[in-house]
Amino acid sequence: MNIDLLVTQKGEAGLLCSKNLIAKALGAILDTENGLLSLEFEMMDQMDMNIPIESEFFDLLDNTPFLHVGSVKDNKIGQAYQIPLMILNDPYRTQLLQHSRLPDKPLSAFHYFVKGCVLGQPIHRDDMGDEDTSGCILGDVTPSSLEFAQHLVKRHGLELQNIHAPEMNAPGLGLGGSGSARRTRYTSDNSNSSGNSDKDKD
Repeated sequence: MNIDLLVTQKGEAGLLCSKNLIAKALGAILDTENGLLSLEFEMMDQMDMNIPIESEFFDLLDNTPFLHVGSVKDNKIGQAYQIPLMILNDPYRTQLLQHSRLPDKPLSAFHYFVKGCVLGQPIHRDDMGDEDTSGCILGDVTPSSLEFAQHLVKRHGLELQNIHAPEMNAPGLGLGGSGSARRTRYTSDNSNSSGNSDKDKD
């Protein structure tokens, strides 16, 4: 499984997976010492990411109480929900989480999030030596063009009844900078995303 970290200009963050997680994640833990993220599951199981998150994202994540989690296959969203984000050695993290809650409409919240993504970087690759998978898992497809797979369309429609677009109360981040991870910028022009990739390497 390959996983990317995606962020919006408004300060939301989420994980996009190349297929559904085997089990539903219950939370995520970020170690800012090494930049690595791990996903927590029931029965104390966890999945460790193998590509560090760039430090420029730490301020954004520090103000992000939860992460969106979704999967995409054949350019269709097959899974979408949210999980709490914990940060190691952050004594104020519990206080932040006490004043936040996960969205009541997880599919709608994820859809709104993914439509606004402007930047991403890989955080996990099954085969670190495969250059063909080192870029965004979406390839030339932009996140704003993603729609739900058929098994989620009806559920999403029910959620849309009497709901306004969700928005997190998190500060924005001037996205950009340089780093070793291969990252992708997104625009609203779905017809041409290949020209919006920054491929910075060591």
